[in-house]
Amino acid sequence: MRRTRVWFRVAALLVLLVICCQPASAAPAWQVVLLHPSSELETSALGVSGASAVGYVRDFSGVARPALWANSSLPITLPGPADTWALGIDGTTIVGQARVTVDAVVWQGEMHNLAVLEPSGVSSSSALAVFGATEVGSMVIGGAPHAAAWAGSAETVRDIHPVVAWGSALRAIDATGEAGDLIPVVHGSTHAALWQGTAESVVDLHPAGAYASSAQAISNGRQGGYVQFERDGPAHAALWSGTPDSYVDLTPSFVWTAGINGMDGGVQAGVGVPTGSSGFHALVWFGSADSCLDLHSFLSSDYTKSEARAVDIDEFGTIRVVGYAYNENYYLPNGTYYPRNEAMMWVLVPEPSSLAALAAGLAGLAGVRPRRRR
Repeated sequence: MRRTRVWFRVAALLVLLVICCQPASAAPAWQVVLLHPSSELETSALGVSGASAVGYVRDFSGVARPALWANSSLPITLPGPADTWALGIDGTTIVGQARVTVDAVVWQGEMHNLAVLEPSGVSSSSALAVFGATEVGSMVIGGAPHAAAWAGSAETVRDIHPVVAWGSALRAIDATGEAGDLIPVVHGSTHAALWQGTAESVVDLHPAGAYASSAQAISNGRQGGYVQFERDGPAHAALWSGTPDSYVDLTPSFVWTAGINGMDGGVQAGVGVPTGSSGFHALVWFGSADSCLDLHSFLSSDYTKSEARAVDIDEFGTIRVVGYAYNENYYLPNGTYYPRNEAMMWVLVPEPSSLAALAAGLAGLAGVRPRRRR
């Protein structure tokens, strides 16, 4: 009993120290991490999982190679042919495309073993996203794109193209389904769509009266992308909850065109063009148009354009958004002017525990016995 009281007093003192040392303004701040190494000509980050990002690096000879950044370190190049891009990542599985042969590829495990996913009889393919043991993308059959899913090899391919459309593609996947596009007729505009693993399960998310739409992301039963109401008009950042009637316009007031590229939890990442400007900016949302934040504002004036391509929230609540920024003021070592894309990561670490949470925890120490979980 005496030991318990002493321990409690020590805990109380520690809590008071935390409270007293806490700054008056403890709001979290975004940090910018430049992923681009000086050894590469150009880079772009296109997918993220935890502290790891994937994309491509282009060396000074002009050759692009798939790249993995682990814990914001210098990139390592993945095995594969020249001009291959890594497009998505989940844990130790990475997907992408060999762009010369136009083949869907996957890298698996800690050794990044490469496998080509394109099955025989297919003219081209691409793997755009991965969740667990499933890779998704598209393959071209008879001149038309077909939504496709794999389980690590070409032999496992599943054609989930719906018969109601001329073309289709999958762009994102999570535990709640697959998001992508339908093309109802040849040369027609795209319709955002949602699948549940089969061709028959497809749901057309295209809002009434829209010209074109696309679902680029999915998370926790919601889908993100864009809607275009006029053929040459602006795009509207879009959020759905599984039906066309659930469409919500997330376009903030300070941009005239926008779209969502990635989602995780209640966070959406994408791009928009500010009103009166021609340069696109990386954006992040928290579920509403009013919550939109311009991530480009955290970059130096050397960067005139930027785009957010993917977002991840880890088990500690840290938010990581990856993409690229366009360096307008870069010169090659020989003095030649060469503006370029540079891979970027924006990081938001959650704010410290509130006073109320600390007080509640302290009260629990004082009067509540530990209970066994069943």
